[in-house]
Amino acid sequence: MKTIILSLCFLLLFVSISFALNINDPAPAISLRDSNGDFFYLSDYVGSGKKENCKGIIINFFSSTCKPCKNELPVLNSLVDEFEKKEIKVVIIGHKENFDKFMEMFEGLKVDKPIILSDPYGKTGDKYGVYGLPITVFIGADGKVKFIIKGESPEMEKTLREKAGKLIKGK
Repeated sequence: MKTIILSLCFLLLFVSISFALNINDPAPAISLRDSNGDFFYLSDYVGSGKKENCKGIIINFFSSTCKPCKNELPVLNSLVDEFEKKEIKVVIIGHKENFDKFMEMFEGLKVDKPIILSDPYGKTGDKYGVYGLPITVFIGADGKVKFIIKGESPEMEKTLREKAGKLIKGK
């Protein structure tokens, strides 16, 4: 019995790792509604068919019940204008939550500048390998994943600026 349980644990670990998103992987498609009810398509901003001039996208998956997420969201919000001038979009996605669950939290945290999306069933998060929060994914203009930050970064502002600078340079 012990062998079966250990085998199942190993199998689950292997399966979850094999579906993880990796650096240089094409970023999975995103098609989610924003807080105005309009659809946001990742392909409008990055990849070969992009419609907007964009050097990259920073995507942060969060939850209203995640304390580290609440620490990071105001930092992301404070950098939106700076990154926008450098043609980098900041997108935050409520993982397995509807807007009504987190919009009040945003008011309290004064988070109002990023593109805000809801992934109520976690399907987009699943494609991105979200299994813990927060997770921040940097996608280059070519539509490929450039960097992934899992968990809370103690120097989030510095890290965001550093990685955004590399997106601008196309690295």
